[in-house]
Parts: sequence; C-alpha cells; structure tokens
Amino acid sequence: MSRVLLIEPNWHNKYPPLNLMKLSTYFRCVRGDDVRFFKGDLKIFGAQLLLEKFFATDCDDVPLLFKPPEDKSELARLFGSHAKTLLDFIRTGKKTLLEAVPNLRGKFFCEEFLRELHNRFKREDFPTFDTICVNSLFTFYFDVTVATINAAKKFLSRRGKIFVGGVAATLVPKAFEAETGIEPHCGLLDKPGDLGKDDDTIIDTLPPDYSILDEIDYKYPAADAYITYTTRGCIRKCSFCAVHTLEPHYKDHVEILGQLQATENRFGARRNLLLMDNNVLASAKFDEIVDEIKACGFGKGATYQPPDEYAVTLKNLRDGFNDRAYVRKMIRLYDELARRLPENLSAEFRSAREENFLLNVHCAVKEKFFALDDFVRPLFEKYFRRNKLARYVDFNQGLDARLIDEHKMSRLAELNLRPARIAFDHIEQREIYERAIRLAAKHGLRDLSNYLLYNFDDAPEDLYTRLKINIDLCEELDVSIYSFPMRYSPIADPKFFRNRDFVGRQWNKKFIRAIQAIINATGGKVGRGRTFFEKAFGKNLDEFRELLWMPETFIIYRAKYEDTLTADWRTKFFALGEVERVEAETIIAANKFTDDDISAAVHENVRDLLKLYQVKRH
Repeated sequence: MSRVLLIEPNWHNKYPPLNLMKLSTYFRCVRGDDVRFFKGDLKIFGAQLLLEKFFATDCDDVPLLFKPPEDKSELARLFGSHAKTLLDFIRTGKKTLLEAVPNLRGKFFCEEFLRELHNRFKREDFPTFDTICVNSLFTFYFDVTVATINAAKKFLSRRGKIFVGGVAATLVPKAFEAETGIEPHCGLLDKPGDLGKDDDTIIDTLPPDYSILDEIDYKYPAADAYITYTTRGCIRKCSFCAVHTLEPHYKDHVEILGQLQATENRFGARRNLLLMDNNVLASAKFDEIVDEIKACGFGKGATYQPPDEYAVTLKNLRDGFNDRAYVRKMIRLYDELARRLPENLSAEFRSAREENFLLNVHCAVKEKFFALDDFVRPLFEKYFRRNKLARYVDFNQGLDARLIDEHKMSRLAELNLRPARIAFDHIEQREIYERAIRLAAKHGLRDLSNYLLYNFDDAPEDLYTRLKINIDLCEELDVSIYSFPMRYSPIADPKFFRNRDFVGRQWNKKFIRAIQAIINATGGKVGRGRTFFEKAFGKNLDEFRELLWMPETFIIYRAKYEDTLTADWRTKFFALGEVERVEAETIIAANKFTDDDISAAVHENVRDLLKLYQVKRH
C-alpha cells in the first residue's frame, strides 16, 4: 500500500478542492492506497506527523528512548489533553512548554522522546509519502504555491513522485517548472494514463471524496453541497477569460446522477447542488441536463432532509473508510453533543468518554466508539433534530445572457435555482442583459446575481452605470439582484500574474483602490437598496467621480469625516485651478502619498490638498 499526500496551500477559498477530492477517490478506492489530505503550513503538518508518533504504538523508526504501551489508554489519560502544548514543543523546543505538562518524567521517559522528535523537526526529518499531489488555484497565489511545492519535497520518499496541477499550473506551467523543477500536469484529469498511472480510470469522472474535508480544521463555506459539472468548457473565447485554456474542448453533457448517488451512499446527502459549468446554456443537451438535475432532487420546491451525521460517521468507521477523517469527525460530533445535553446527561457522557479515552482525537480508537454506540445513539437521535430545509441549484460560474431565450428560461424555472447568476461584463450588452433579467422575472426567478467585470476595456463610469441598471431593475421588476464587481487582472501575463498591479487603460491605481474601499464595506457585493447604493457609490455619475478621487480613509469612514475633513478636502479639491488640477490628479492617480511624493508637487495648493490623503485608516 502506497502512502499518498494531497496538499492544498494555505490560502482562503470558499470551495473545496474538487480535483484533489477526485484524486483521493482514485488513490483510495481504485488503487487501495493510504491517502491523507492537508491544507496549510507544511511546517505545522510536519510537527503533527511527529506528534502522532508520540501517541503511536509502533515507533520502531524512532530511537528507542521510550516505548509506548500497547494500549494507548495510559498515554491518553496522562497527555491527551496536552496535545497542543506537545505540538508546540516539537516545533519550538521551548522548555517552558514541557513544564506545563505533568508526569513527563514518568516510566515512559516521554520527555526524552519528545526532545528526539523536536530534533527531527529541526532537521526537517519528517515521515514521507510515496506520492504527493499539490493543487494550484489563482495565479496571484503563485508565490505561496511555489513555496508549498518546494516544502512538500521534504515529505517525499526517496523514490516518490510529486505532481502539481490545477488552474494556475495550467496557465503558467513554465513558471512553476522554473521555480520548482517539477513539470506540472496541464488541464483536466480526463484521459487514461494521466499522472503516469497504469490503468484506464478517468479521474475526472470519479465522484469526489468528501471525507478528506474532515481531516483538516479549515471549514469551506460551500462544503455542504454536491460540487460537480454538467458540461465542460465554453463555446466563447473571451479575451479576458481563461476557460478556453483550462477546458479547451466543449463537452455538452457530463452525467451527474450516478456521482450524486455514490456521494449520498458513502457520505450522506448534501444540501445544495453547486454546478461549476462555464456555459451550460450552450449545450445541445440542455433539456436533458435540466431533466437530470430534477431527477437528482433539485426541481422547483425541492427540500432536503439532512442526513444522520452520527450514523454516517459510524458506518464509515465500521467500513474502515478513511478512519483518520471519521475519528476526527466523531470527536467533533461528541463535542457538539456535549454542548447540547442537559447538565446531568452531560456529566454522564463526559464520564463515559473519559473512561474510553474519547475526549480528544489524538488517542481515540474507533473500537471505543462502537462500544459506546448503545449509549450515545439515543442521545444523538434526541438532541440532533434534523428539520427539512430548502435545497438549491447554483450555476456558480454564471449564465450566458446571449444564449437566454424564452424556452431556456422556462426550463431553468423548473429548478430550485438560487441565485440565477447572469454575467454583465460590458455596458454594450445592456439590452441583452436587461432582456435576460426580464425573462427571469417573468418566469418567477426573483433571486438573481451577476458578475460585473471592471478594469478591463471599460471606464469607471461603465461600472457605475451597470450597477445602477441593476438597482433600477430591482425596483421595476420587484426582484433581488446581488452584483459582484470583479476586478480584471491578466492571469497569465508574466508582469502581472504574481500580483494584482494591472491597471486598465481607462483606470488608475487610485480609482481601483476607491472601488475596493467601497465594496469592502459592502462585503464584496451590492444589493438592491437604492438608498444604500447611492450612499456607497453616489447618487449620480458626478458624485461617483468625486468618490474616485476622494481620500480612501474618507470613503471608508463617511459618517465620521463627512462634515469635517471630507468637507475640507472637497473645498480644496474643487478650488484648484486647471494646471493645479492636472498636477494633483497625476499624483493622486498613482495612489502614493509619502512625504517625498507630496513635497515634489510644484503648487502649494496641491501640497496642501495631498496632506489629507495621509490621514490613516483605523
């Protein structure tokens, strides 16, 4: 049995790594390998692996300073509640940490053993894996991804292999190879022999392994959803979009019913259906896709009975399916149950856990869960009520307004679609977009959303106009449209893919920062309320342009400075003469306001104005 490590670097993301979840299914279920998933700092992961040796019954690869007992119960009793402190000691070697842990100098000579583990940590002598797969996402995460790949080499066995794939690796493979020495896998895992395997399995068609998400502490906001595709690729080749590189061939139907059934059988039903299609409306089999989605339980008015998480977890432990994940999950469920129990039962439950050494994950043995089943199952049934919930379909990448017609919108309305995402990337598409929104409202789709590309070929005024169009449509049609302004950056350009420094030809750095300041205050989205919109973006284009030039601090703290510093700025800004205004706007556009930048200004009125841009945010 090979040891496989799947790694997602330490970035914040909403959606679980679908490619790694499918790889987990391949290695675990097809190859029978021991698969492990980690997200985050690999130094912490290395310390965790070494800490596991402290609680392990088999430490033959560690100098025999001490040998744990065959039954881990005594170690659990002594040290299980101090796992975090022990982990910190392995990483830092600080003696004061050990002083907080009692009985380390007992018959097991634990202190000496922990010091040996710390020495291993310093030497980066970590347990190794035969196969390591590292995921990549956005190209602006290039540096952290490269650092993760290079750090992962320390966990690779002598004859092991590292694979790198995902979005960024496909877009800039040569850059990854230059800085890691590893040639990435480009594109999808949609062919036999991908990753050099010797079987005919098409990894991209496998159902995801959701269990790996319980191996880590990070919580993905969209974890309670089936994540899949009903189509691949896109018929468009928009210059700002990377889909034609990532998925160059349009596939007009990927069957999902079998995937969803397999997921439910193993992991329990998920609430929502998150479809990552890039252009589902282009499919010649669109009607078949809608019918299949309905057959999966996501038709209009669909509801969902949450699964019995305790029963699912216990079943997978009995089946031996990813014990590492489900031991952790059961401990979490036990902790949640303890918070819900009345005081008398809570004390009895804690006593039972303590007796069976199930208070923490480090020393839990799954057989102990089986032994407590008769006691805890009725508690879960009573205190974990599972009420029916509405469930929704989300074509997350958006619907192509140019392909929306009466028939397709009527079919979409047969689904519990929420929200209906419709892109509005260019002001030139106004008529097409408005027609699509009106069709949605006509067919009863009232929860709408869209993506608004900016900083491309557009002008700032175009973004304001598109946002205002949505406000007007909300009032006219009595619908709710949430807009998500999305800043364009060339994701494969060597000058910009590692950063977010690109500025469109009709934009400047100050304008971009102004938009970011506004939408940060709105949580990244713009809703239907006219009053709020006008306060955030201005009542008209003149007020919007004023905001673009306004100091960032005054944008964020409108109420605080409106009648004081903001009024002072407004007086000084609009009092500038023509030549002074040109100089001021040139400096403000660069969005740099150091003392040197200000003193370089020729005109005194400009220098006086620019000092207001130095007012700091709290």
